[in-house]
Amino acid sequence: QSLQKMDKAFQAVVAAYKPIGPVLSHQHTVMRMYRKCLRTANSWAESRDVFNDEATKIRAEFDANKNFPADSAKVVRIMREAKERIQAQAHPDPYILNYMPGGTLFMRNSPIPLEVLYPDGIPAHLSKRRMNIDMSFIPDDQEFADQAFVDSANKKYWIDK
Repeated sequence: QSLQKMDKAFQAVVAAYKPIGPVLSHQHTVMRMYRKCLRTANSWAESRDVFNDEATKIRAEFDANKNFPADSAKVVRIMREAKERIQAQAHPDPYILNYMPGGTLFMRNSPIPLEVLYPDGIPAHLSKRRMNIDMSFIPDDQEFADQAFVDSANKKYWIDK
């Protein structure tokens, strides 16, 4: 619905950088919701002890509702209420790992290319592994890193693979 309201140029950019993924199974949807709950709790927690207490409560709540059939009306209601609760409790400035886009150390002091450090050839004992912005390794046969779209305002990124 929201894609229909955008102009064609913006639709093309969104389609290129944020493709619509496959429909997830119920299990994957619940796992993602659980992780989102933990991230939200981590953003609000002032110490690790507070986070651990909240994580235990969240886990207990998920465990209490895990034995219902995935296609039942009760599960649909629980999922809808959980999404609404996550949105209501979302932190206005969520915690971001410091080396990820939006973090305090993102792209700060990026490493000098080994080719510049060793113009006569890179020594064999040095690792030649390169990383994407999400800290995943770039395959050796791939010349450049994967294209990434960084949304600095919302502290999010998408990698085009």
